[in-house]
Order: sequence, then C-alpha cells, then structure tokens
Amino acid sequence: MKKLLLIGAGHAHLYIMKKLEEEKGEFDVTIISPSEYQYYSGMFSGYLEGLYNKEDMRIHIPTLAKAADIHFTEGAALSIDAKAKVVLTEKGDILSYDVLSIDIGSLTAGIDVPGARKHALRVKPNYRIEEVARAMQEAKNPVVVGGGAAGVEMALALSARRKLEDKKPVSIISHSPLLENTSAKAQEKIKQIMQDKNLPIYLKEKVANVTTSQIITSTGSQIAYDEVLWLTGPKAPGLFQTSQLPVDQEGYLLVEDTLQVKEYPAIFAAGDCASIRQYPGLPKAGVVAVRQSEILWENIKGFMKEANGRRFQPKDTYLSILSTGQKQGLLIYGRIVLHHPLSWKLKNRIDQKFMNIYKSNG
Repeated sequence: MKKLLLIGAGHAHLYIMKKLEEEKGEFDVTIISPSEYQYYSGMFSGYLEGLYNKEDMRIHIPTLAKAADIHFTEGAALSIDAKAKVVLTEKGDILSYDVLSIDIGSLTAGIDVPGARKHALRVKPNYRIEEVARAMQEAKNPVVVGGGAAGVEMALALSARRKLEDKKPVSIISHSPLLENTSAKAQEKIKQIMQDKNLPIYLKEKVANVTTSQIITSTGSQIAYDEVLWLTGPKAPGLFQTSQLPVDQEGYLLVEDTLQVKEYPAIFAAGDCASIRQYPGLPKAGVVAVRQSEILWENIKGFMKEANGRRFQPKDTYLSILSTGQKQGLLIYGRIVLHHPLSWKLKNRIDQKFMNIYKSNG
C-alpha cells in the first residue's frame, strides 16, 4: 500500500481527511501537525469579541484522523529529503512517503524589528490564539500592528468587546493604508468605521523599535502599550529553503498549477505556504486554499495511478467579508463594498458551514 504523508492540517488537508473517510483503504496515510487542534482563522475575530467559544473555532485532528483511518503524529517537519522521500521531524522521527503533501500556512512577517520578537504576540502558528486572546482582552493599552484584513478585524473585534467592559479601544499601527490591497472605496470605508468607533489609527507609520512599554515608529511617534499583537502579513516558512526545495523570491515553495513541485512531482502543496508559478500574484487567503482542495486531492490520487493532473485556475475576484464588531460586516467583492449586519450574517453562515463539515464526526 502506497504511503501518503500530509504535513500540516490546513484547509486543503482537512478536505482530504474528510474525503478519506469515504475512500478508506486506498493509501496508508499519516498526518503530522504541531497541535492536536486546528484553529479556523476566519473565526478568530469573533472569538476575541466573545461571539464564539474555543470549541466553535477549532477542529480536533485526532478525531478526524481516526474516522478516516489516518495516523496522527503531533509535531513539526524539520527537513525534507526529496530524493530519498523522507521527512525528518523535530522529535527526530523519520517518516517515509510515496507522495508528500504540504499545507502548513505561513508565518508572520516583520518580526525582526528590534524588540518585536521579544515583546509582541503572534497568532501564527494558529494554536496560539487562546493565549493571545486572553492577553489582549485583559490589557490596559492593547495595540495591533498591521493594517491588513487580520489586523483590522482583530482591532475592531477587541474594541467592540472592550467597549462593553468600559475599556479604551485598541490602537492600530500600519505602514500602509488600511486594507491596502482592496479598492479605494473599501479603504475609505474601513477607515471611516474605525474612526466612528474611536480607534486611534497611526497610518504610514513604520515600527522601528519595540521596548517593554513603548512602540517607537520611524517618524518618532511613541505609542504606549502593555500588549501588542503583530499582524503584519505573511512570511514564508523556513522549511523549504532548509530542505533545498525550489522556492519563489520570497521563500514560498514553488509549485505548478497542478500543485506539484516540477522537479519532484511526488511533492504537492496548497494554501499560503505555496506559490504557483503560473499565478505569482495569488493572494495568501483561506478562500484560495479551499478552492485548491479538490484539485489537490484529485491530483494526488491521479499521481498514485500515473494519471494526468488537473490544473488549478484561480478566480479573478474573491469574496471577502470582514467582521467589524457588534455583528456588523464589511463585504468586499470587486467594486461592491457593503457594510451591514447582513454581511456579518453571511460570513457567520459560511464559517459555521465550513466548521460543521469537519466537526460532524464528534
């Protein structure tokens, strides 16, 4: 029986695990992940606000694995030997494979700013979310660094909760406009929402140093804090360069549109950790990984049977819904920008539907 090794329990691998419930016995499958729980980042803001509890936003990987006859190993991959087809784990175990699939997400960028690594909270890997939420909820002067979707959502969610507790709102620092990769209309709308909710906003401010009590920016601003959450966008995991696998300019594993590494076609990857050669500008977003899931699974099975693979083709536009607090949502789809409770209801329905798929077996 051929061996399939899954590194990481991201969206695409959760899909494969669920499919293996229906297609047991074809392969000997092992999954390795650093935590027994996979936390769903789409619900992080709602968890920080108190709309969800931890069980709502996490999936128990061993339960999912058991239902599909998959071996679960708690740990992380240290290096990959693509020629020998083995993976070395941080615990010193050596795992062999016939086909390897990687879905480990990304790390946090910009953490090399002086003092940031020592003082800042991070939500990646995502099992850190519980301790991050506690610290930020209890802080007197919480600050979020990063003006992308994650930073905006977290700052607004925390501020909504803190308002109910009669605490001051969260400050947000961004070196670029808020939601930089969206339309001017969406950028202006989110700025207006944050101003209406009295969040202190520091735009075009790059963090130069983080001390034990202050964040110092490149323009000389000194912002007092007692907890700071670092959400400055994605950074490639070091695993691929350590393993001497082909990477793009930023260090992400380079794959073809079949989601395979050209030089090593027995290695597949999906989600944020990979960069597709034919689509270098693809956003690092969960919605992309979800769309890759079916093709990843079909191509892994096809490769085992020496069949030709399907090609992933991204959509031109993806739906994005950001929670803005108090069960309001900002829906962005191309030129459409809608801030309304119905936007949040749609987001909640999508998130709950996704989670119910993977929690239905216990």
